[in-house]
Amino acid sequence: TLSVAGILGLTGSQTISGDLDVDGHTNLDNVSIAGVTTAAGAIDLNADLDVDGHTNLDNVSIAGVTTATGNIVANGSIDLAGDIDVDGHTNLDNVSIAGVTTAAGAIDLNADLDVDGHTNLDNVSISGVTTAAGKIDANADVDVAGTLDVDGHTELDNVNISGVVTATTFVGNGD
Repeated sequence: TLSVAGILGLTGSQTISGDLDVDGHTNLDNVSIAGVTTAAGAIDLNADLDVDGHTNLDNVSIAGVTTATGNIVANGSIDLAGDIDVDGHTNLDNVSIAGVTTAAGAIDLNADLDVDGHTNLDNVSISGVTTAAGKIDANADVDVAGTLDVDGHTELDNVNISGVVTATTFVGNGD
Protein backbone atom coordinates (compact mmCIF):
# COMPACT_ATOMS: atom_id res chain seq x y z
CA THR A 1 0.00 0.00 0.00
CA LEU A 2 1.30 3.41 -1.00
CA SER A 3 -0.18 6.56 0.49
CA VAL A 4 1.00 9.92 -0.87
CA ALA A 5 -0.10 13.22 0.64
CA GLY A 6 1.69 15.50 -1.84
CA ILE A 7 3.08 15.20 -5.35
CA LEU A 8 4.41 11.81 -6.41
CA GLY A 9 7.04 12.10 -9.13
CA LEU A 10 7.91 8.96 -11.07
CA THR A 11 10.27 8.65 -14.02
CA GLY A 12 10.41 5.80 -16.48
CA SER A 13 7.73 3.17 -17.19
CA GLN A 14 5.50 2.08 -14.32
CA THR A 15 3.49 -1.13 -14.08
CA ILE A 16 0.42 -1.23 -11.86
CA SER A 17 -0.94 -4.75 -11.65
CA GLY A 18 -4.09 -3.92 -9.70
CA ASP A 19 -6.85 -1.31 -9.87
CA LEU A 20 -5.99 2.38 -10.01
CA ASP A 21 -8.52 4.53 -8.18
CA VAL A 22 -8.09 8.26 -8.74
CA ASP A 23 -10.34 10.74 -6.95
CA GLY A 24 -10.27 14.26 -8.33
CA HIS A 25 -8.95 15.74 -11.57
CA THR A 26 -6.51 13.61 -13.58
CA ASN A 27 -4.51 14.96 -16.51
CA LEU A 28 -3.31 12.18 -18.81
CA ASP A 29 -1.24 13.27 -21.81
CA ASN A 30 -1.39 10.02 -23.79
CA VAL A 31 -3.75 7.13 -22.99
CA SER A 32 -3.74 3.75 -24.69
CA ILE A 33 -6.54 1.39 -23.68
CA ALA A 34 -6.33 -2.29 -24.65
CA GLY A 35 -9.59 -3.51 -23.14
CA VAL A 36 -13.14 -2.45 -22.36
CA THR A 37 -13.65 1.12 -21.17
CA THR A 38 -16.81 2.09 -19.31
CA ALA A 39 -17.85 5.68 -18.65
CA ALA A 40 -20.67 6.34 -16.19
CA GLY A 41 -21.03 9.97 -17.27
CA ALA A 42 -20.62 12.10 -20.37
CA ILE A 43 -17.42 11.93 -22.40
CA ASP A 44 -16.45 15.34 -23.76
CA LEU A 45 -14.06 15.20 -26.72
CA ASN A 46 -12.77 18.50 -28.03
CA ALA A 47 -10.90 16.99 -30.96
CA ASP A 48 -11.43 14.39 -33.68
CA LEU A 49 -12.66 10.90 -32.82
CA ASP A 50 -11.22 8.19 -35.05
CA VAL A 51 -13.00 4.85 -34.72
CA ASP A 52 -11.83 1.80 -36.67
CA GLY A 53 -14.28 -1.09 -36.69
CA HIS A 54 -17.91 -1.38 -35.68
CA THR A 55 -19.39 1.30 -33.42
CA ASN A 56 -22.82 0.96 -31.83
CA LEU A 57 -24.26 4.40 -30.99
CA ASP A 58 -27.73 4.51 -29.48
CA ASN A 59 -28.38 8.24 -29.84
CA VAL A 60 -26.28 10.58 -32.01
CA SER A 61 -26.65 14.34 -32.18
CA ILE A 62 -24.50 16.07 -34.80
CA ALA A 63 -24.25 19.86 -34.82
CA GLY A 64 -22.15 20.31 -37.95
CA VAL A 65 -21.34 18.79 -41.32
CA THR A 66 -21.36 15.01 -41.55
CA THR A 67 -19.48 13.30 -44.37
CA ALA A 68 -19.91 9.63 -45.19
CA THR A 69 -17.42 8.06 -47.59
CA GLY A 70 -19.31 4.76 -47.76
CA ASN A 71 -22.92 3.63 -47.85
CA ILE A 72 -25.37 4.82 -45.21
CA VAL A 73 -27.78 2.02 -44.30
CA ALA A 74 -30.94 2.90 -42.38
CA ASN A 75 -33.25 0.04 -41.41
CA GLY A 76 -35.94 2.43 -40.18
CA SER A 77 -37.51 5.72 -41.16
CA ILE A 78 -35.42 8.82 -41.83
CA ASP A 79 -37.06 12.11 -40.85
CA LEU A 80 -35.48 15.14 -42.52
CA ALA A 81 -36.59 18.56 -41.32
CA GLY A 82 -34.70 20.47 -44.04
CA ASP A 83 -33.86 20.12 -47.70
CA ILE A 84 -32.15 17.07 -49.16
CA ASP A 85 -29.78 17.77 -52.05
CA VAL A 86 -28.85 14.72 -54.12
CA ASP A 87 -26.24 14.99 -56.85
CA GLY A 88 -26.18 12.07 -59.26
CA HIS A 89 -28.55 9.15 -59.82
CA THR A 90 -31.08 8.38 -57.09
CA ASN A 91 -33.12 5.18 -56.97
CA LEU A 92 -36.31 5.58 -54.92
CA ASP A 93 -38.62 2.57 -54.80
CA ASN A 94 -41.72 4.26 -53.36
CA VAL A 95 -42.13 8.04 -53.09
CA SER A 96 -45.01 9.85 -51.44
CA ILE A 97 -45.00 13.64 -51.85
CA ALA A 98 -47.30 15.80 -49.74
CA GLY A 99 -46.46 19.20 -51.18
CA VAL A 100 -45.46 21.02 -54.35
CA THR A 101 -42.94 19.22 -56.56
CA THR A 102 -40.94 21.15 -59.14
CA ALA A 103 -38.88 19.50 -61.85
CA ALA A 104 -36.38 21.61 -63.78
CA GLY A 105 -35.87 18.95 -66.45
CA ALA A 106 -37.87 16.34 -68.30
CA ILE A 107 -39.88 13.74 -66.37
CA ASP A 108 -39.90 10.30 -67.98
CA LEU A 109 -42.74 8.08 -66.73
CA ASN A 110 -42.69 4.50 -67.95
CA ALA A 111 -46.06 3.61 -66.43
CA ASP A 112 -49.55 5.09 -66.00
CA LEU A 113 -50.00 8.58 -64.55
CA ASP A 114 -53.06 8.85 -62.28
CA VAL A 115 -53.99 12.46 -61.52
CA ASP A 116 -56.90 13.24 -59.20
CA GLY A 117 -58.03 16.84 -59.27
CA HIS A 118 -57.37 19.75 -61.61
CA THR A 119 -54.31 19.49 -63.86
CA ASN A 120 -52.93 22.44 -65.79
CA LEU A 121 -50.87 21.27 -68.78
CA ASP A 122 -49.41 23.98 -71.01
CA ASN A 123 -48.39 21.81 -73.96
CA VAL A 124 -49.49 18.19 -74.43
CA SER A 125 -48.29 15.85 -77.14
CA ILE A 126 -50.07 12.48 -77.26
CA SER A 127 -48.75 9.75 -79.53
CA GLY A 128 -51.42 7.14 -78.82
CA VAL A 129 -55.14 6.80 -78.20
CA THR A 130 -56.82 9.36 -75.96
CA THR A 131 -60.09 8.52 -74.26
CA ALA A 132 -62.28 11.08 -72.53
CA ALA A 133 -65.08 9.82 -70.28
CA GLY A 134 -66.67 13.27 -70.06
CA LYS A 135 -67.04 16.38 -72.19
CA ILE A 136 -64.07 17.94 -73.92
CA ASP A 137 -64.23 21.71 -73.53
CA ALA A 138 -62.01 23.49 -76.07
CA ASN A 139 -61.94 27.26 -75.55
CA ALA A 140 -60.03 27.95 -78.75
CA ASP A 141 -59.81 26.57 -82.29
CA VAL A 142 -59.62 22.81 -82.77
CA ASP A 143 -57.57 21.61 -85.74
CA VAL A 144 -58.26 18.04 -86.83
CA ALA A 145 -55.74 16.91 -89.45
CA GLY A 146 -57.30 13.50 -89.94
CA THR A 147 -60.83 12.13 -90.08
CA LEU A 148 -63.36 13.30 -87.50
CA ASP A 149 -65.80 10.49 -86.76
CA VAL A 150 -68.84 11.57 -84.75
CA ASP A 151 -71.34 8.99 -83.54
CA GLY A 152 -74.56 10.36 -82.11
CA HIS A 153 -76.10 13.83 -82.09
CA THR A 154 -73.85 16.70 -83.11
CA GLU A 155 -74.82 20.35 -82.74
CA LEU A 156 -72.81 22.71 -84.96
CA ASP A 157 -73.67 26.41 -84.79
CA ASN A 158 -71.72 27.55 -87.85
CA VAL A 159 -70.29 25.15 -90.43
CA ASN A 160 -68.03 26.17 -93.28
CA ILE A 161 -67.11 23.32 -95.60
CA SER A 162 -64.62 23.81 -98.42
CA GLY A 163 -64.82 20.60 -100.38
CA VAL A 164 -67.28 17.87 -101.21
CA VAL A 165 -70.15 17.04 -98.84
CA THR A 166 -71.80 13.67 -99.10
CA ALA A 167 -75.10 13.12 -97.31
CA THR A 168 -77.55 10.27 -97.42
CA THR A 169 -80.43 12.60 -96.47
CA PHE A 170 -80.85 16.33 -96.36
CA VAL A 171 -83.46 18.24 -94.37
CA GLY A 172 -83.84 21.96 -94.99
CA ASN A 173 -85.19 24.49 -97.44
CA GLY A 174 -81.98 24.98 -99.41
CA ASP A 175 -81.53 28.65 -98.58
